[in-house]
Amino acid sequence: MWIVTRIFGESRWTRYLFINIIVQATLAIIFEAVIFNYHANTVDIINDQRLNQPHYGQNLVTTYANARSLLVYFTLFIIAQIFTVILVIDAIYQKNTIELIALVAFEIGMSAYSIIQYHQSSSLFSDTTDPNVSLAVAFLGDSLHASTWAEVTQICIMILNSMVFIFLAYKLYLEFGWHIYKKIGADLAMRDRYKMYQIFMMLLKFDFFFFLGFSIQYLALFVVAWWPEADTPEETSGLIKKLIEHIVLSCLVTIVMLLLAYWGLRRECKWQLYTFAVLSTASMAYFIYILVQISQEPQKFVGSKAFLTFFLCVDMALILVTVPISIICVRNFNHGLINHISHATGTATSSHSMSPLGADGEEKPGPQRWSIE
Repeated sequence: MWIVTRIFGESRWTRYLFINIIVQATLAIIFEAVIFNYHANTVDIINDQRLNQPHYGQNLVTTYANARSLLVYFTLFIIAQIFTVILVIDAIYQKNTIELIALVAFEIGMSAYSIIQYHQSSSLFSDTTDPNVSLAVAFLGDSLHASTWAEVTQICIMILNSMVFIFLAYKLYLEFGWHIYKKIGADLAMRDRYKMYQIFMMLLKFDFFFFLGFSIQYLALFVVAWWPEADTPEETSGLIKKLIEHIVLSCLVTIVMLLLAYWGLRRECKWQLYTFAVLSTASMAYFIYILVQISQEPQKFVGSKAFLTFFLCVDMALILVTVPISIICVRNFNHGLINHISHATGTATSSHSMSPLGADGEEKPGPQRWSIE
């Protein structure tokens, strides 16, 4: 009970929000796993019947690539649900209204994707004027649209839970009213510094998710599409070189620069944030390089081009926002903010009470309210 009180405080709205996100994540993961299983079966049937061979025509090859890439996006959707649960717990614990606002946008985005995935699934084999596509539809039979009921259910789950989430987030936004004043005091300049600190920490979390999302998609292309098609030692050697480049420039550099940013901000260490800015520039260059590859060699990215481009654009937009915010945070160093950061957690047992004072000078009981306002 002490842990529950420490994380959720005394507010019933924090508990309602947590229950809502746990219910959403559990149901969404279950139904997404069902959808994944149905589509994996579709891909297996195409493989077993060898309908993915080039002599069946480009339409069917593209359709197969799209069906195969959907499995990666289903996996990312499941990861997104787990990511949301973690961020909700963090936002409640930190009493961070900025993170709640970002989570509302993220929830709306996931609801939109649940609709997009239904459209993608239902339109996979829509070009029945092609005799080869019609042949594939005949082989697939009832398995072609077997996931429709789960996809429609997923849409309902996401939309309903997102509506509840928005309502509860609004309630918490109103309730988290005194956090800055409690932790920082009446100094408006210090409140602004703390606000930038919270914004930067929130951006780092979304940087991690979208960088991870891009890396998963790109690695899936290596394993599922490019590696099996490498027929010569030269092609294999080239793929290994690209794989090493991706692991170093995308995976390792991303992890290092985000850790440097986190610890640099917590400890007010300038060189770590400057290093983060430099590594972010390197990541931006790598993302641009991949975008150029996608535009110049679209046949290599069949089935993944749209979502890879989307994730790359989001990654670059996040870098363009995160780096300037990091510079602002560096300028805020050595102004006393570090003395407050270690206290900026959602402990319900904090000795710095913000309950209103009565006429006798004693504190009246009242809810703890935190906000980045």
